[in-house]
Amino acid sequence: MATAINNFNAHLLEAFPDPIILLNRDREVVFANQAALEVLEANYDGRDLALSFCVPEVLTAAEAVVNGEVIREVDISLSVPVPRNLKIRIVRFTDSTVAEDGAVALMVFQDISSETLAEQMRQDFVANVSHELRSPIASLIGIIETLQGPAKDDPEGRERFLSIMRDESQRMARMIDDLLSLSRVETSERLRPQEQVSVIDLLEMTRELLIGRAEERKMELVFDFAADIPTLAGDRDELMEVFQNLIDNAIKYGREASPVRVTAELVEHVPEIGGAGLAVAIENKGEGIAPDQLPRLTERFYRVDKGRSRKLGGTGLGLAIVKHIVSHHRGHLSIVSTVGKGATFTVYLPL
Repeated sequence: MATAINNFNAHLLEAFPDPIILLNRDREVVFANQAALEVLEANYDGRDLALSFCVPEVLTAAEAVVNGEVIREVDISLSVPVPRNLKIRIVRFTDSTVAEDGAVALMVFQDISSETLAEQMRQDFVANVSHELRSPIASLIGIIETLQGPAKDDPEGRERFLSIMRDESQRMARMIDDLLSLSRVETSERLRPQEQVSVIDLLEMTRELLIGRAEERKMELVFDFAADIPTLAGDRDELMEVFQNLIDNAIKYGREASPVRVTAELVEHVPEIGGAGLAVAIENKGEGIAPDQLPRLTERFYRVDKGRSRKLGGTGLGLAIVKHIVSHHRGHLSIVSTVGKGATFTVYLPL
């Protein structure tokens, strides 16, 4: 597309970190820099803007500018491929050398998601974390007072209380680790990973890490992989965290002495995303999850059974982390469950 703006210096536009698009009088895209292609993930090829970026308020603003208006600004929120907030400025050119090449308007996309996310995260942190930490901190304070008073000369009671203090402290430490992990994923979510990763190798590693935990509950890990599964673009550590989290959950919440089945196969269509992909399904046999609870499973700090989750060491953040990592990879997370039978969590990743 650079030849369409040979008098405008395409190299200068490519150097901009923000997505930039040039439009002609017919509202067709005559140029899009690399940032626009990567961040917006649309195919711009001399087509009308509506075919690649069909947002009514943006199209209205672009139409006004290409028809003579000097400048328009629009703030929008997008939900796909990942949630983001954009401030879009559309400016009409007056330089005749630009007009000769067909470009009459410039669109600059500024991603303001970080500012919005930071404020939302601050509110979530205050509301949720303070609630989650209040209980263990209250327990620790009560235990310390007991150890300083009635249990001061009781060795057996002291050991019991110290064990409770250790468990509560470890749970708070896990919560902090999960919060940091969630924050890290959300910060990088808008740029898709590019490293080539073998999902099968990651699943094999996960099996080695968790097989001991499964054996403690007399459960069998059954892995079934399709042949010739290719590598795909992804972040190795993040995907490892996804599979560890989901398989660990399947073991913790599955019925004792029942199998946990992990399958990986190629699919022609990734749900809600489109295109060919890889589907990794983790299935267990257990109590299952009620239909009305399924949509909330990936919310921060949401637990189906709060008492059981805390007893098993859960922080309520694991599935929220999984959701954001899958979104970072432009994939899709599907959860299907039948009460009394079990649940299947399927991670779809585009090839």
